[in-house]
Amino acid sequence: MKYLIDLAMLYEVDAGVIMINGEEESSIKLSSQAARLLYELIINNGKTLDRDDLIKKVWEDHGYSGSSVSLNVAISEIRKAFRSLGRDPLLIKTIRGKGFSLAAHIEHHTVRPPVPPAPEKIAVEVPDTATQQQDAPAPLQRRDRGFSSLSVMALIAIAGIAALLLYQMTRGAEESKDDDIHLLGQIDRCKVYLIDNNMYQPQQAYLNRAKELIARQHIDCKHQAADAYYSKFKKPQLENDFLAICYLQDSVDSYKNCISYRSLTGS
Repeated sequence: MKYLIDLAMLYEVDAGVIMINGEEESSIKLSSQAARLLYELIINNGKTLDRDDLIKKVWEDHGYSGSSVSLNVAISEIRKAFRSLGRDPLLIKTIRGKGFSLAAHIEHHTVRPPVPPAPEKIAVEVPDTATQQQDAPAPLQRRDRGFSSLSVMALIAIAGIAALLLYQMTRGAEESKDDDIHLLGQIDRCKVYLIDNNMYQPQQAYLNRAKELIARQHIDCKHQAADAYYSKFKKPQLENDFLAICYLQDSVDSYKNCISYRSLTGS
């Protein structure tokens, strides 16, 4: 099953692959969680989906333990894929206090059979001047050249936008990934992000706590590149620390897999 998103991106549900339509070299493989999440957003396009419902459908119904942090990480992965393909990552909207919503033009993608080439016309001398003028190919050739020029310009524009966005990401644009994700710092090859709307403690305090969790879980940031997402939830006499580690592909800007950890302290 395939869907065309925003008239540009092709999503292959079974493979969990998203790409620019017609450009297989742009393919990005989503993690299994992000792939299931994108499918739920697509089939409910335009609707606000509750966080708990998404966690149930994407994780619990498939035998996995999900959390709000896992959901935020998967949303960030999909937005990152959109951005890498030169599309607006905010096609997925965050509905404060509720959940998420996809606002895009969605179509079922049907592969059309190839159209056989039209038979070549055999030039026949016709004495009638009027008939010769009607068969003159010049206007058609001009239209073909105009259409070709527009197509080339559109492809150049798309490629330029994609290249600019990729350049910005490699120069540190991760700090503004999403409204509720903030870059805390880097531990060897792991970039550490805080998932929260507001920082109630100094940034270094969150980074130090994330370092402790990474060390406790024996996560090897020296040899493996990864994005680490940290979040902290406080309740009376109880603290929840969440950490998600998403390992990066070697050659493409996407994740191989994501693993979530939770630490509960207090009484």
